[in-house]
Amino acid sequence: MKPSYRFVKCLVALGMAAIVHAQGFYWNTASARSMALGGVYLPSQGGVIDSLSANPAGLTFVGARTLDLNLTSVFAHGSFSNSVNTNAPLKDAPGVIPYGAFGTPIAHSRFSIGVGVVPELVSVSNWNYVDAAGVAGASYGVQKQKSAILAARAVAGVGFAINKKLSVGVSAGAVYNSNTLETPYVFQSNPALAGLKTLLDLHTTGVGWNTSAGLIASPTDRLQFNVAWKSSTTIDSTGDANGNIGVQLAALGLGAARPDFHYDAGVQTVMPQSVLAGMSWRVDGGWLFAVQADWVNWKNAFASLPVSLTNGNNADINGLLGSSAIFDRVPLNWKDQYSFRGGVERRLTEAISVRGGYAHANNPVPASTLSPLTGAIMTNQLSAGIGYRAGRWRFDLAYGIDPTAQENVGKTALLSGEYSNSKVRIGTQSTSLNTSFRF
Repeated sequence: MKPSYRFVKCLVALGMAAIVHAQGFYWNTASARSMALGGVYLPSQGGVIDSLSANPAGLTFVGARTLDLNLTSVFAHGSFSNSVNTNAPLKDAPGVIPYGAFGTPIAHSRFSIGVGVVPELVSVSNWNYVDAAGVAGASYGVQKQKSAILAARAVAGVGFAINKKLSVGVSAGAVYNSNTLETPYVFQSNPALAGLKTLLDLHTTGVGWNTSAGLIASPTDRLQFNVAWKSSTTIDSTGDANGNIGVQLAALGLGAARPDFHYDAGVQTVMPQSVLAGMSWRVDGGWLFAVQADWVNWKNAFASLPVSLTNGNNADINGLLGSSAIFDRVPLNWKDQYSFRGGVERRLTEAISVRGGYAHANNPVPASTLSPLTGAIMTNQLSAGIGYRAGRWRFDLAYGIDPTAQENVGKTALLSGEYSNSKVRIGTQSTSLNTSFRF
């Protein structure tokens, strides 16, 4: 079937269960240095990627033409249990995500600019487990349960130094989004289909736009504050939805009907607006301490999941429904997420620094709508890293771990009840390698 409108909202949620960056599945920062500091954003001379991801005012700290490149690898592990599955494992291999940016001051002016491609949301979920019996006992047996949400932002930003103590910046980006969903899909609210399920294979792509703005204040050489806002992003993507509803039709005594189908899929992905606010303090002896608070507005972005299918090619299904289109709505009811981050950096020599960080966030996914494909339930992150400078080069390496989190579902709000009395366990690990070169 064709999830449209905010079906990708579900898809975005779906993928979070598997590949989730250690700094959170919606990326406000993206560098190895930031990961090592628990996801805290710190302006720096080589930090073009983070300036475009987190706070464009940071472009004023670049100081020279700088190329900033990054590779991040993410690995997820987990298990799912319900009435017909016992610790079914998550089937994911590590994925590698490359991205980069370029920044430069404008002559001898107070302006600096940056351009690049940075991750916005990258998540992949790949399970194999038994499909629990639904209406009339229909079950598709052991099935792949896969979702993939890829969102990358091609962004340009400008920073302006009002004076030595205050900088501001803005950015605008085009966000490319690709969505994949392969799963037994259960209709939730359609009057004719509620509770019935079909195998679904959905693929869509699209582009949307967003903006961000930020401010950095440095009242002293050792104390710094920064705040930034990123707008929500609406992406209307299009593609195809194919599937087979044969098992469900047979269970209802309609086995003579043609089971396969194709629909045009139109998906509207809404990514949430977010705000971050941080402070850093550099003390004697080469120590730096930093804290940050983030807010992500999932409540408005993931309230429900409207599903729309159009131009169906199966005459038997069209005849049974009296229409070639299907509309459905899936409850999500996500909550806003608040995260609190802290990091420490110790400069051992002029060339070498070591870092560590911790972050805690509330779980935005209510148990009533939780499934393995919406298992973005991790709440804690530990991280560490090292940085090395050699002339015009800077290298940063980081490792982050989100310890395994577990959520138990009592009575689910999702039809047809197959996620009642279930258990989802998810954890992730990440590594990130950053290099920047000043021309």
